[in-house]
Amino acid sequence: MDEHTPQQSTPYQSARVDELDKAFVADLIEQPKQLDKLARLVLILSFVVPVLYAIGLKFFSDSESAPSGLWFIVLAFASWFVSLLLSLFGLISGKGKQNAGGREKSVSVEALYQAIIRYKRRMLIGSSIFCFIGVCFAGLTVFSNAFPTILPNQAPQNFVFIKGSEFTMGSPENEVGRGPDETQHQVKVSDYYMSKYEVTFAEFKRFIAESHYLTDAEKSKGGGSLILNGNELKYVEGVNWRHGVSGKERTQAEANHPVVHVSWNDAIAYCQWLSEKTGKWYRLPTEAEWEYACRAGSRTPFNTGDNLTTAQANYDGNYPYNNNRKGQYRAKTVAVDSFAPNRLGLYNMHGNVWEWCDDVYGEKYYDECKAKGLVENPSGPAPETVSDRVLRGGYWRSFASYCRSANRDFGSPGYRSGGVGFRLVFVP
Repeated sequence: MDEHTPQQSTPYQSARVDELDKAFVADLIEQPKQLDKLARLVLILSFVVPVLYAIGLKFFSDSESAPSGLWFIVLAFASWFVSLLLSLFGLISGKGKQNAGGREKSVSVEALYQAIIRYKRRMLIGSSIFCFIGVCFAGLTVFSNAFPTILPNQAPQNFVFIKGSEFTMGSPENEVGRGPDETQHQVKVSDYYMSKYEVTFAEFKRFIAESHYLTDAEKSKGGGSLILNGNELKYVEGVNWRHGVSGKERTQAEANHPVVHVSWNDAIAYCQWLSEKTGKWYRLPTEAEWEYACRAGSRTPFNTGDNLTTAQANYDGNYPYNNNRKGQYRAKTVAVDSFAPNRLGLYNMHGNVWEWCDDVYGEKYYDECKAKGLVENPSGPAPETVSDRVLRGGYWRSFASYCRSANRDFGSPGYRSGGVGFRLVFVP
């Protein structure tokens, strides 16, 4: 047979070609059922993205937290748009290829048919993946507003999210060591972030180096700060944030200890500097926020229960709580990450150093709050009435009873000593 003579098709081959042609045309007219169902599912799921986001904003977010998920929103809608395009391409793909296949006789109809089916499947699988990503991003947007702890990048490093709620502030009348200014009353606080640790000597040193700020101990005439001299506390000129509890200059070994000899004014200056430097809002905690965070859901004198040992906190173990067994007296600060944290992940809320709060102190302020019933986000008396600021938590030389969650102390805005430091609150 001449090599240029075309081969004759057998009846079987002709039937096979007719069968494939019919299948090919049928496929172009109506999508295979499985692919059609998948395409519809993808398109339906695509619309879940904006729906989820809308629900999230409606029921879970507030004016402060909503902008934090903006980049999730953008990615969610981008994924939704891509999945929509890919799904539509998957539904209509093949029309152009069929025409091309009809013109090019050398292309196998069976091979072309199979190629189109594979192409559709790839497009639909791709659109499904994009849709799934979009739904995930939308879900993250919702839950980041409802449960911000799942997005650690919302807050700076070493800050923990504290979900606000209502709690009983103050102490019951039968609590050992209770003061007359601890009247129990109902308080509701909003969500906030609090630093796990007290501000360290190293962090405060960086602040001074960059801002050239002069602390109250440095700029006051006579200057100095309170240190422990034997069993006596006395002001010593020249002592400031660079020094430890004994008045000696600190070394690198104490870089991770809390900064001391800082006044309320100094703490406020640090907050302002850090806020300007980062573009985020840092401040001191309110007294209510501090106690709520310290308690971590507990109603006992300490977040450790009815007793506090020197294996749990840094205070003068010669004076244990409620006649419990004596413990260690370290006579100095310890690193800010010492001991186990409370249930919220906060370290040294009891002992180590007193911590400044933002509030003005008022001896009868709790009574005023109780008379109002439930108070939301209390911030203390008006500054015009008194100037003293609240101190909380006790310090390395305190009796255990002064480290109680409800215990209150105060100092003038310029007060500083080797037992006073602070920690920060971050507001998104």
